Amino acid sequence: MSVNTKKGPLYDPGLCRCCGASKKCRLLNYEYDWMGKKEVYSDMFMDCFGLLLSHLDGEPLERLICATCVTRLREATTFREQVLRCEEQLLQARILLHGDDSDVNTNVKSEEVKFEVSVEGEALDDGELSMDYGDDDPSENYKPVQVKSKKSPKQKKKSLKSRSLRKTSKVKKTKKGDSEQEKERAEMLESLSKMNETLQQLQEQEAVKESLKRKSLDKEDKALLNTCVIVENSYVCPFDNSFSDYQCAYCKEVFTDPCKLRDHNLTHDPTIFKEFAMTKKLLLIDILRIDCRLCPSTIDDLDSFKSHITNMHGKQLYDVTDAFLKFKLTLNSLTCLVCNSSFSFFHALKKHMAEHFGTCICDVCGAHYFEERMLTLHQRCHQKIDENFPCKECGKNFKSKYSRRLHITKMHNKEPAYECYKCGEVFFSYSLRYRHMIDVHGENRMFQCEHCDRVYDSRKSLREHNRRFHLKILKHQCDLCEKRFYLPSRLKEHMAVHTGERNFRCEYCGKSYPRLRGLKVHMQSHSSDKKFKCLLCSASFTQNVNLKNHMKRQHQSLDIDEGYR
Repeated sequence: MSVNTKKGPLYDPGLCRCCGASKKCRLLNYEYDWMGKKEVYSDMFMDCFGLLLSHLDGEPLERLICATCVTRLREATTFREQVLRCEEQLLQARILLHGDDSDVNTNVKSEEVKFEVSVEGEALDDGELSMDYGDDDPSENYKPVQVKSKKSPKQKKKSLKSRSLRKTSKVKKTKKGDSEQEKERAEMLESLSKMNETLQQLQEQEAVKESLKRKSLDKEDKALLNTCVIVENSYVCPFDNSFSDYQCAYCKEVFTDPCKLRDHNLTHDPTIFKEFAMTKKLLLIDILRIDCRLCPSTIDDLDSFKSHITNMHGKQLYDVTDAFLKFKLTLNSLTCLVCNSSFSFFHALKKHMAEHFGTCICDVCGAHYFEERMLTLHQRCHQKIDENFPCKECGKNFKSKYSRRLHITKMHNKEPAYECYKCGEVFFSYSLRYRHMIDVHGENRMFQCEHCDRVYDSRKSLREHNRRFHLKILKHQCDLCEKRFYLPSRLKEHMAVHTGERNFRCEYCGKSYPRLRGLKVHMQSHSSDKKFKCLLCSASFTQNVNLKNHMKRQHQSLDIDEGYR
């Protein structure tokens, strides 16, 4: 399903081309807005890895990337920028060092080339050099150099020719070495210029980022940045919910105990919270424990933490309203942090929080909601229009398109529609998946009633128990008498008392009953299993009522124990 948001289109579910996972995805070649800057993921692949992705002009579902892969791509791009900066610094240092060495070498070689001794305008060989120190002998071991006799004109000419050849070869070697150095130096300068251009582009991009952060960020973006700073630097626990269960914000694991949720949350890196936050319209944060991750400070108040993180650690927070709902999750009772109202279930508390922070308001009754779609569903009750969605296969009517789709999937297409988020197994109903999570994955889902010793494996069953037996919410009243019932089916069965109808008939003996429960009790008489045994004698019965009658007839002098009821 495609959803268009302010940040760009999202597809949920979608198949990621980079990791093959089925998650909430984005388009590879669409321009998205993230933290005040524009990014196109296909261009980032080209810039960072040189990968030219194919089939980017096909169907949207063929060019998707999930949030996890987007995070890895951003990290790779940041790492590339870091390497480029370090490489540029290294090249600058090498250029400076190499330039100094070349000057020294050039001076030494030039002195070698220019070295020339002449006597009376005539060049001399090494053997013709004489040194005259006068009367002062600089060393006792000094041995004067014997000056050879003058050479003939032919020998002089030959000597001059050989010296000229040696001098020419030295000059050629020096020029050759200088040309290689100049070539190497030119290549390094060219590489440095390219690196400077790249660095300048990166600096321009960073300048654009900073300017966008300062000028173009709207209140929503600033509030999101504030939330990320709070989550990354404190021990607050971001979470999601499924009715009254708590889901981990990072891996979607379900918990019924908020203490276990908080312990599990510490195993995740809070810096990846921004990816989760970008895809959620409503962020839920548990602030039972705040404290600072950067120092040992213990902080219980969120406003105090904001002041601490900005003054002590230099973090930036914008002056905007928080973009998340605050809760203090406890196991038994939940309290609204605004008006201190108490609730037994998180679902009821969250619904109540809409009265304080919900921006979608019904024009007729003033009911508040967090989402526009929930307000639209609510407004149908004021329109009094019975909108039905019939099934084309069997003609059965449904109150919503979602119910009709589930019906078609399960009944006509014979396809399971409920997937386990841990192992990927798919089930035909929510209850089957629920049971699978308990039996296979060992999720602890035991809910104790606060008023009696009954225990249930789902919050729904516990809620029904409370409303039925403790709160006495009996909405369905008989029109002919004062009896009230919790379920409409029980009222329908009761009406048989006034009409005399006996619609439940035994298939073995033909005996009929006005209620289904009466028929079920009667069916036990046809069973060979006699579960009700008398503790005072050896008699046993298939029905409890027969045991009671036995006790009255055979053991009249004894009180009937409550255990036989």
